[in-house]
Formats: sequence, C-alpha cells, structure tokens
Amino acid sequence: MAKDQLRDFHLFAIESALPFGMGIISNAKTGGLKKIIDVFKSKDPFSEFQVDGKTSAKTVRDKIDQLIPGLGYPVVSVDVSVEENYPEYGANDQDSLVSTLNRIDSELDQLRHYLNNDSKNIDDEYDE
Repeated sequence: MAKDQLRDFHLFAIESALPFGMGIISNAKTGGLKKIIDVFKSKDPFSEFQVDGKTSAKTVRDKIDQLIPGLGYPVVSVDVSVEENYPEYGANDQDSLVSTLNRIDSELDQLRHYLNNDSKNIDDEYDE
C-alpha cells in the first residue's frame, strides 16, 4: 500500500507539479514577478502554469529519464480485460455463407474457362 502511495505521489509530481513549477519559472523568466501575479489572478492559474511549463517539463523528464530510466516517465499500471463476444450464428448466416461460397465457386469456374480458352487462343496464334 505504501508502494502505491509512493508511485501515485511520483506520478503526481512528474505529471502535475513539475509542469506547474516549470510554468512559474518560465513566466518569471519572461515577465518577472508581475507576470506570475497576473497568472495567479486569472481564472485557472494552475492550468495556465501547467500549459506554460509543459515543454520545459518534458525536457526535464527526458533528462531525468536518461539518468535513471523510468524515473522521468513512470510506468503506469493498467487493468486490461478481454470480452469474448461471439455472435450466435443462425440459419441466415449459414445460408448467406453457402450462397457466397457458391457464387465464388461459379466465378472461379468462369475464370478457369476464360483462362483455358485464352491459353488455347494464344497457342493457336503461335502455331500460325
């Protein structure tokens, strides 16, 4: 359980706190304290700082991940489930399948007929 809490904290720090902090730094570099105060007065300062710091945070995560793989981009566990949903094949499906197979067989017979006749015609042309 403590391991899960540590993982959750790490994920929060990398995905939320780091971009937020990098956004504050980015705004401080470009506009100083006045710009930071203006963002704090906005409607959603947390999101604005995160957006402003997203690129810088990615660079920091890349560098952290180069030093210690997995630390910059933590592994997130997922639950996967597979639903096996096989529709019931009714009589209509069976009839449709037989009909399709018969059509394919008929078309193959026509193709064989054309190929046999054309090959005879080609042989006749070379014999002349």
